[in-house]
Amino acid sequence: MSDRARNIVSITVIVVMAVVLFFLVSTRPATVDRVAEIGSRIKCPVCQGESIANSPSQMAEDMMDLVAERVSSGTSDEVIVDELLGSYSGAVLLDPPASGNTLALWIAPVAALVLGVIVILWWRRHPGQDVEEPPPPGRSRARLIIGGAVLVLVFAGIVVFAANSLQDRPAVAAGAADLGEEDLSDVSNETMEAVIAANEDDPQIVGMRLALAERYFEAGDYRSAFPHYLEVAEHPSATDPEAITALVRLGWMAFDGNGEVETAVRLIDQALAIDPGSQLALYVRARVLWCGSAETEQAIDAFEGLLAQPDLAPETRSQIESDLDAARAGESCP
Repeated sequence: MSDRARNIVSITVIVVMAVVLFFLVSTRPATVDRVAEIGSRIKCPVCQGESIANSPSQMAEDMMDLVAERVSSGTSDEVIVDELLGSYSGAVLLDPPASGNTLALWIAPVAALVLGVIVILWWRRHPGQDVEEPPPPGRSRARLIIGGAVLVLVFAGIVVFAANSLQDRPAVAAGAADLGEEDLSDVSNETMEAVIAANEDDPQIVGMRLALAERYFEAGDYRSAFPHYLEVAEHPSATDPEAITALVRLGWMAFDGNGEVETAVRLIDQALAIDPGSQLALYVRARVLWCGSAETEQAIDAFEGLLAQPDLAPETRSQIESDLDAARAGESCP
């Protein structure tokens, strides 16, 4: 094959690979790349040296959701990183940044292009044939076509592999719940714990602390719920309903967990001092008297007083009526 033909083939192959590389880079979803890049710089607070972009933990997914939302709203990388480091206790910058999907996405196509150029240059300098005895024209042309096709296919294969290995992870979809909003249903317990630990002095954290304590209480995890209820009950920024709920829950846990009737009644009475008509406090106090002491008559009076309130929810009224009938019949509380 003549040098001119060899040059044409080499240039053609390089141009094809460069066009494919440009297309891959220019059509990448920039938003997802930013999310992954930022996530690769932040260490997961509950993992051993992993970035939040690579960690399977629920906290890491929550943090990546927050990153995705901030990116979609146009927040700068520096502000996003500062927010993560300030909101999540244990989150630190990885130094050097963890190598992740974003790094592979940039390196793989470029490496393929460089490799292709090297192969072409080597092929040009080592044609693998005897100059004095050139092969028939048909054989040389077929070899040229096959060699060029192999180079293009190898490059395309590397590009496809890199692209397929970088599918968007579901956890970085935009529109995730903001930790600053009232709806915390999609936020994990461990994430709430981390946010609370990083913002203990913020008055706005009281609501999140109470919500987390309620989760633990409903799950029967009194040990985890107790410190949060105690903080809410003693926090000067807690609203009356928040303080009442915390005191009543503390009272019930003192009774149900340790059998401390007097402590339970005292805590619930503190809640009633804030709001004497609190239905929650009156009901729990009546149950403590019925279940934990011989003061059944007082419990009956308390149940009857509650039933006299016209604004009881139907399900609450039904439960109180059931308890009142059992107490009147001398039954033990369930």
